[in-house]
Formats: sequence, structure tokens, C-alpha cells
Amino acid sequence: MTINFATLDAQASKPNIILIMADDIAYDNIACYGSNYFKTPRLNQLAQTGVKFNHCYSEPVCTPSRVKIMTGRDGIRNYVGFGILDKKETTFGTMMKEAGYATAVAGKWQLYTGRKGSLAPDCGFDTYCLWSYPGTERSRFWNPSLIRDGKKVPVTPNSYGPDICTDFIIDFIKKNKSQPFFAYYPMLLVHSPFVPTPDSKDKNSTNKLENYRDMVSYMDKCIGRIIDTLEETNLRKNTIVLFTTDNGTGRPLTYPYKGEKRVGEKAYPTDGGSHVPLIVNGPGIVSQGLVSDDIVDFSDFLPTLADISGANLPNVTLDGRSFWPQCLGKKGSPREWIFQYYHPKLKNAAKEYGNGKPYIIWAQDQSYKLYSHGKFIETKDRHEKINILPGTGTPEAESARKKLQAAIDSMPKSNANMK
Repeated sequence: MTINFATLDAQASKPNIILIMADDIAYDNIACYGSNYFKTPRLNQLAQTGVKFNHCYSEPVCTPSRVKIMTGRDGIRNYVGFGILDKKETTFGTMMKEAGYATAVAGKWQLYTGRKGSLAPDCGFDTYCLWSYPGTERSRFWNPSLIRDGKKVPVTPNSYGPDICTDFIIDFIKKNKSQPFFAYYPMLLVHSPFVPTPDSKDKNSTNKLENYRDMVSYMDKCIGRIIDTLEETNLRKNTIVLFTTDNGTGRPLTYPYKGEKRVGEKAYPTDGGSHVPLIVNGPGIVSQGLVSDDIVDFSDFLPTLADISGANLPNVTLDGRSFWPQCLGKKGSPREWIFQYYHPKLKNAAKEYGNGKPYIIWAQDQSYKLYSHGKFIETKDRHEKINILPGTGTPEAESARKKLQAAIDSMPKSNANMK
């Protein structure tokens, strides 16, 4: 057998990549984003020794975010329905597999419903351990219902789903330490039901906020276990870790933040519904202690992964652009705006923000936001109470209005997938 040393060298030079996406937690529940109520020491450390982005935006709810982050395409191009990822789409799993990476996914799937959608192998994943997947039931935390590579995971009442999924990612890292790997970890935490964790002092607590606080801490602990594994396997210096979340905090929760009480706004197109954390870390590769005010959209993750790995981009229209140069301390090609198309499952969200339509369309930058029906607000107006009427804003505001209207006009007018 002839060994191609050039190919081996190329494979060895590729960094490993772990993309972690927690479930239902806004940026203001992470300590390094200003919270002194929630404890996230491992994420704080990743931010302090990596890059923290202040303006990352998901979709306001689960499935649209998962479809967008995996495909690099806006929902107006490819959103089919809640719980469905169109099988025709090319995901970052397939892209990374074709680039020579071993691939794995663990956690929450929610992309195949009613015999429609995509399964993990359809999306390029070699191995998986998933909840909200065909064959699973409702329980995700204690005595969880999980499928691992086509077989039900054996559990007991004392089994904890997040531990099983974290163990799966850790085992995948260890098994693939001699080749480049891509692990996607859409976590089970910290979505409702808000129940005690293995580390909670009161195992019978029904206090939603206290339990949620414990769940945030346990989420951080699971991430720390993955980082510790990278250290133990001597892979830390050749692994890029990205952390974000899929949407804002759950609506049943009221939590403190910088002297005020905030209510979770998941499913609403407000700042509280879609403003999420983004931390990127890679010792010796990613800039250390950098804070970026560039705006990032969930469609940007796929081209960023391609930029990191050298993978070829899918041959389709993409909406994202790589933020990898900014992670290296370079200027890159920062966005001037992001575009959002949101078809809400929550009827109140559509009624309040859709102006009579079943969908909501807007464009925004770091300071201003324009809906397709004309409402224009400052993003610091958290609950969007003040509509800046045309001609009444500052010169800066009116310039932003024109820019954001041009952004909306540049995108498709409707989603042909939604019947």
C-alpha cells in the first residue's frame, strides 16, 4: 500500500471543531455578558481567552434557528415548517464530512416530524445520540428518551439526558483524536421543564427560576467537561470551540439583570427573543480576550466552519458570511445588516409583530431595526414601544432606515416553501 504523506499532513493540519448550541437561553443569562445572577465560569474563561461577540442573533425559536445555522440560508429560502428540515438542503454536517472530517451530533434534533424532514445521516453525521428524533418520547432530562445510532439508549430513572449526550461527545473526541473531527452539540439544556439537576441541593424543588439557574450552571459544567477532555487528550491547541444558543430565554421565567427584572421572550422577534451569546475559543489560533461589536447572523456559521476547515461551500445560494477573520484579530468583511424571516408558531407573536401576516420580516444592525411593514425602532428600545416615523429620526436613524429597507428589498419577497 502506498501512503500519501501529503494527504496525511493536510488532514493533520485541519483543526478539530466543536459547535455547541444551548437551548432557550438569551445572552443576558451568561455571566460574561453582564449577569451576576447566573454562574457560568467555564464560558467566562472561554470568553476571556477567546473572542466574545456582542451582537449575535438567532431566530426567535428552535426549528428556524436549527435550519438556518445548519444550512447557511435564511428561512425565507428554505423554511418548510416547525420541526422540519427540508431533505433537499445541504447542511454543515455534509460539508464537513466531504472535507474529510469525522462527524457527530448529540442532543436535540427536532428536524423530522410526521415522516417529513431530515435525519442525522441525511445531514452528513457519522454517528448521533439524539432526543426529539423518531423513536424518542417526551422525557429529555431524567429517565430520558434518546436514540443512539438507530437504537434506543438504555436508561434508568436516575439517568440524566445531558450527561448521556455530553458523554457521547467526549467518547467521540477520544475515538477520533487521530483525525480531524466536527462535533455538533445542540444541547438539551436549558429548555423547560425546569427541574433539578444532579447538582441541585433540593432534588424536589418546583421553583422554576431556581431550577433554571441550576440548569444554567450544569450546562456550563457539561461544556467544561468537554474542554477538560480536550486538555487530557492533548487536542486543546488544535480544536476550535464555538458556543451560542438557539433563541431567547423561555417566557415563563422572570430573572434579574443589571438591576432590572426581565421576562423571557422566546418566540418573540424582540431583542429578548433573538439576541444570543457567541463565544469562539482556540488557544494559539483564536485571538485572546477580544470583544467584537460586529453583527453576526445564524446563517454565518456554515461559511465560518468552511473558512476554518477549508471545506468547499455548498453549491447553493448562501446568506451567510464568515466571521472567522474577526476571530483571528483581522477586520474581515463585517456585515452592515442582518435579515430575518420568521414564521412563528406562537400566534400572539404573529398578531403583535406581523401586521396581519402569518410571518414576520425585518432587517437590523446593531442600533436600529426595520420591519417590512414599516415599523422602525432603536434596538435599545427592548420592548419596541417607540416607532420612529419617517422623517422624524436623527440623520443617523434616517440613514439606517434607508440601508435596512434596501436590505429587505434585496431578499426574496416571499417563501415559496410555505403553502
